[in-house]
Amino acid sequence: MSDSVKTEPNSPPASLARAINLAKAGNKAEAAAMLRQVVAAEPLNQAAWLWLSAVTTNPAEATAALAQAKKINPDHASLSRAEQWLVHRFSPDSPTRQNPVQRQQPPAPTKKVTPPPPKMPSPPEPRRGWFGAVNGLMLGLAVLGVAIVLFVLSFGVIKEIGGAAQASSPSQSAVAALRQQLDSAWAGHDWPAAITVLQQLQQLEPESAAIGPQLAQAHLFEGQSLRSRGFVAEASHHFELARQLNPSQPQIEREAQLAAAYLRGVEHYQAGQWPQAIAELEQVWAVDTAYINVRDLLYSGYYNHALARQAAGEFLQARQELEAAIGLRPDLSNPHRLLAELEFAMSPGTPVQIPPATSLADRLILVGIAEQRMLVFDGDKLVFDFVVSTGEPGRDTAVGEFEILDKIDVAYASTWNLDMPYWMGIYWAGPLENGIHSLPIVKHTGYKLWDGYLGQRVSYGCVILGDDDAAKLYEWTEVGTKVKIVSSLADWLPQ
Repeated sequence: MSDSVKTEPNSPPASLARAINLAKAGNKAEAAAMLRQVVAAEPLNQAAWLWLSAVTTNPAEATAALAQAKKINPDHASLSRAEQWLVHRFSPDSPTRQNPVQRQQPPAPTKKVTPPPPKMPSPPEPRRGWFGAVNGLMLGLAVLGVAIVLFVLSFGVIKEIGGAAQASSPSQSAVAALRQQLDSAWAGHDWPAAITVLQQLQQLEPESAAIGPQLAQAHLFEGQSLRSRGFVAEASHHFELARQLNPSQPQIEREAQLAAAYLRGVEHYQAGQWPQAIAELEQVWAVDTAYINVRDLLYSGYYNHALARQAAGEFLQARQELEAAIGLRPDLSNPHRLLAELEFAMSPGTPVQIPPATSLADRLILVGIAEQRMLVFDGDKLVFDFVVSTGEPGRDTAVGEFEILDKIDVAYASTWNLDMPYWMGIYWAGPLENGIHSLPIVKHTGYKLWDGYLGQRVSYGCVILGDDDAAKLYEWTEVGTKVKIVSSLADWLPQ
């Protein structure tokens, strides 16, 4: 297979090649017109500027074209020769500025005729003709010699410029600088910078077959970096761009499919559609068990689905969901406890008691923003009175009526790299869920965030409890328990 690159008939490289052929054939006016189109389309095409300076008959245009060529690459080997050719062409004494007819038929020089001395016979006519012929021949040879010198000079400039047509289109210096930037970005794993440089190189070298796959690889690496930090939606965009550039690479296809399935699973999870969320997240888990947050999301999906099955009296199905949750997080205690309750309720001789549908109607968790307090009621009975911390100004905890959406022994906040024990989700704020939980812990360091600041508005929007208080509330509450958040308890308590 040939490695040559095909060019479109009207592309700048094809037009430049035709202009060079026209110039070599002597059609300089037509070549100049075509070269003006090339430099308009590719202002950095040094070869086109050099050719234009060599063929145009306009001195101002030739000078400007040569100056532009100098700006692009002042070190080009043919610049000095091109300057000499420019000066020679437009010098007042240059033969190239004489009338074309005069160049082809130079006027015979005026001979100084000396009168014959008296009484001496005139020279024979054949002798005078012979000397005139010799003089004319010598003059013709001199003109021919000048023409040959000019032709050699012109051919040398054209030949060097012709070599520049392949060596400096686009500018070698610009491409070399971008290549250095690309090497630096690649070595430093700065994928956004690498993507930007490759896009610029693609504009300068659209015929290059190597830039596309390398750009796809940069998008893949940037997507993997974003995905590992929890930004799967942004990562998915880069995976799709990489797939468009290089659809045959298996790793790109794998990453794009996993990200799409993960995002669909999260969307179903946020809507409380547990079976659909489990189906999508299981696809990710089957391929990559280390995929960001997939273990915790899948565990939470199974656990919450088990709670919904239990509430509906579907104990066998609830047990299956709990067993799947325990398989994912055997270290968590809550699914073990719930499974033991189900096993006891399903054992022979044990009457199955389905909690009445209104069992949660009298339970209420009340949070007052102004007081930074939580009051927990079971009917008219005050069960707990806790000090809390709600969202800081600008990240305010929402005021309104909610309910416990899900419970997770230890939830993980990828946005801030925090573990949140005794998680009880209450409402969604865009792509993030706010909830009630104990003091968050910075993952991998064990640092407990906001320790000592309970009673102040310091959180990112969640309702924060002390560790013991969060454990008590977590054991007491159930999915579906009502939560009411008010600006001030003083406005509500009289009711």
